[in-house]
Amino acid sequence: MEEEKNNESANNESGGSEVFSGDIKPDRKKSMGREIWEWTYTLFLAVALTFSIKYFFFDIVRVDGPSMLPTLEDQQRLIISKFGYTPEVGDIIILDSRYDLRKEYMEHEKGGESFVSKYLPLLISEKDLRPRYYVKRVIALPGQTVDFSADGKVLIDGKELDESAYYDGVTRPTDRSITYPLTVEENRVFVMGDNRSVSKDSRSGELGTVDYNAIAGKAQFRIMPFNKIGGLYKK
Repeated sequence: MEEEKNNESANNESGGSEVFSGDIKPDRKKSMGREIWEWTYTLFLAVALTFSIKYFFFDIVRVDGPSMLPTLEDQQRLIISKFGYTPEVGDIIILDSRYDLRKEYMEHEKGGESFVSKYLPLLISEKDLRPRYYVKRVIALPGQTVDFSADGKVLIDGKELDESAYYDGVTRPTDRSITYPLTVEENRVFVMGDNRSVSKDSRSGELGTVDYNAIAGKAQFRIMPFNKIGGLYKK
């Protein structure tokens, strides 16, 4: 009886060994292939999700230069919102200063905008047409008229614009080629920097009014430096 049990045990172990060595190898290959596919798929989803969030919802940008002093300082980091944004007077926005130039070039030289020029402009081959971003404040909306008073105040539709929350100096035109009063075109905004004496903005023919499509988003929150973390708008 004991001998039969021992034989049975040996047979089971032997049988188990044959099944183990014969069947696991294909499973390992399948498992490895499936694991590679799952990692690839997960990586793709992560990249797609990151791109979607960055392009359509939120982004982090760095201030470069003094044109928004004293509100924003050089090298500060901001969170900007994008989804469903519609400009309002007083908003601080991030804009692509080369949008009009790139659009005109693509329409005249390439027969229209391509997927890359429209959605991935940083990848286009013409370096001088790649985005160059400015941070500015919205001063006037489509249909509104911009002018400047003799004592250096900004006039919107003939009335003085209240800028007491962010600016208390004088504002003058900077480009003689632009005549005032100026009516802002449809789907465009008139922008200026808070540091009026050094800001290159809609008062300059080099930038002019800004197309809605050139607006990357609205600056909402300052996250660096740590001692100045907080919102950007006084209530």
